[in-house]
Amino acid sequence: MHSGNQFDFAHFLTLENFRLAFQRLQTAPGSLYKELYHEDLKIFGLFLEENIKSLLNEIEQKIFKPENSYKIFLPKKNNLVRPFSLLKFKDLLIYQAVINTISDSVYDEIYPYYNNLVFGNSYNPSKSAENDKIFFFKRWKDQWKIFEQRTKEHYESGYEFLSEFDIASFFDTIDHHILHQILETHYQIDPQILTLLSALLEAFTGDSSYRTFRAKHGIPQGPIGSSFLADLYLLHLDLEMKESKLDIRYIRYVDDIRIFSKNRITSQKAIAYLDLLSRDLGLIPQVSKILFAEVNDIDKLLRHQKSKLSAINKEYKKKGSLRSKTHQKLKERFLNCFDENSSEEFLDKTLISFSLYKLNSDEDIKAIILKNWESLYIHFEAILFYLKEHFLEDQEVKRWLVNILLDENLLFHNLVALILKFFPEIEFIEDLYKRYMVNTTRHWLVQYFMFHWLYNNKKFELITSFSSENYFLNREAYIFKFRIYKDSTNLSILATSLLKNKDCLVALHGLYLYPLLPELNNPEMPDYNHYIRQIISQGPTNYIEHILKNEFLIENPRSFFESNMWSDKTTYKEVIFSFRQFFEYRGIDPSKSLLNLNGFNNLVYDKICHVLKVDKPANEYGVNLNSGCIKDFFPITNKYFTEINEQRNQRTEAHPYNKHGELRIRIDVYELENLFKKQKKALEEICGFDFRTYL
Repeated sequence: MHSGNQFDFAHFLTLENFRLAFQRLQTAPGSLYKELYHEDLKIFGLFLEENIKSLLNEIEQKIFKPENSYKIFLPKKNNLVRPFSLLKFKDLLIYQAVINTISDSVYDEIYPYYNNLVFGNSYNPSKSAENDKIFFFKRWKDQWKIFEQRTKEHYESGYEFLSEFDIASFFDTIDHHILHQILETHYQIDPQILTLLSALLEAFTGDSSYRTFRAKHGIPQGPIGSSFLADLYLLHLDLEMKESKLDIRYIRYVDDIRIFSKNRITSQKAIAYLDLLSRDLGLIPQVSKILFAEVNDIDKLLRHQKSKLSAINKEYKKKGSLRSKTHQKLKERFLNCFDENSSEEFLDKTLISFSLYKLNSDEDIKAIILKNWESLYIHFEAILFYLKEHFLEDQEVKRWLVNILLDENLLFHNLVALILKFFPEIEFIEDLYKRYMVNTTRHWLVQYFMFHWLYNNKKFELITSFSSENYFLNREAYIFKFRIYKDSTNLSILATSLLKNKDCLVALHGLYLYPLLPELNNPEMPDYNHYIRQIISQGPTNYIEHILKNEFLIENPRSFFESNMWSDKTTYKEVIFSFRQFFEYRGIDPSKSLLNLNGFNNLVYDKICHVLKVDKPANEYGVNLNSGCIKDFFPITNKYFTEINEQRNQRTEAHPYNKHGELRIRIDVYELENLFKKQKKALEEICGFDFRTYL
């Protein structure tokens, strides 16, 4: 098997490839894993092109070095854990860009086997339509339906003996050297890409939050790109089985292998051969999950009754809850999952998870959850979702939660993390704080979700004094420190320290949290992180003109925004920077976008007053707007600037409460879009005014 080397290191090292990698991380399925790097998507995406250019330069200059991952451990059955490797965002982005290039390179070779021999992780190459390629994988539900259909076809063609084969700790046992050989020998992947991939994979086996050794086996669970590498690794095994002389039908969905034969002895031979092949790849079969069975009822095997769940899902999406009749039917099935003698599969994983996200409030459901929760570790997040949705103020639930938090013999610390995530309103427990935040622990996810809990309990000093070597913990702490600090001096000191940090994501976080830092306009700050200097040195001198012409469709932005209009160059830089922040933040963080828009409008308003020699009645921007002192010249501008200023005061983090004393609700993307249209009309009025007669 060979492919052309058209997708080489030069193809990997392009702005387009990294932009696509970023989009694919954005569109990855939602999960706890994605939630933990979601903040980084916003931070890095604010000045995406500049940040990608800085990263490409690091790789080209061989400055970039991958870092250890941060491990989190989620419960599995039988009291074991599944490790997930949370990568630093630069590493994650580069890893995805590498996978993009490899997947494009091998696509023509492996495409014929999808939905034929292999199902599940069917990916979209970069040459796919724009709306498709931003998703790395095609819809898994479509692939699963085809897999089930092919299962039935093989059975109905006379292959009535089924063997199922499972690999123990599959992701953790993938051998880097064997993977390298497969990619090099079978697909002729560029050696530079393979060298980088090997360095990434080895680094990711280490744990930054706990002293562990680096290894030459194991790929990180969590990133979407890992599933592709795993699939490619197993394809070697698939093809060997396909070419075997045994009278079998072989199909695989991710790592779920099904072998159909016409008799038991052929099934046993197939499993024996598969055992040898898997060991050639350094993989170990999971003996307890190897199955031989003669299938008498294929529909029962495929459990077609679960297809009824799709109708329930449609009803839930349409109404936001279930009708009483639907609820009762689903409730009955849910309760039967806890009865070993019922028609439902005992502790049916799919049905339990589905039900907890759909069922209405019900005391019987609550009761069986609280009674059986120790058998439902893998569903604990779904349990907490249901209880928060329907029993937030229930005293029995509160006591149950606190008892788990205080249990010193708790098997999975991840449960504590999830309780604090879903119920940060729980009262402060000093012993809990000391156990997880004061003492050193590898269970850093508990600490991560503790910040919101501490903030809700007004334990501000415990947050402001926090420091750690863990990037994710520090990032969360910075967010709450910026909420806690009230005076601009403390905010400026903290932001400046972040901007100087050697870690680019920390520095970009400083820019994200406090974008109006005055010193930021000084490009001569040599100790700022080089990513920040790259952004500043871009010096958007024509940025406003470019955006107003191409995005706002304003014909003559130079009438007001050319540099000659602004004698104070520091103010002019601030105008440009504020506008850029407003425009870049629009789809990322509407609240911060609105803050920057209002700051931009304030500077524009002051400049209008200065040029027209209008006396402002006060130093406060809001008071001047309400006075209407520019209304005769700019009625539209005065009206919409006033509305935007009011929204800034009521709907952003500038104030915790609105004018009615209620907790403010931050503006969303759609509401900001309405203000954007009004801002456009105001700028059209300003740029259409002849200021020359007043200069």
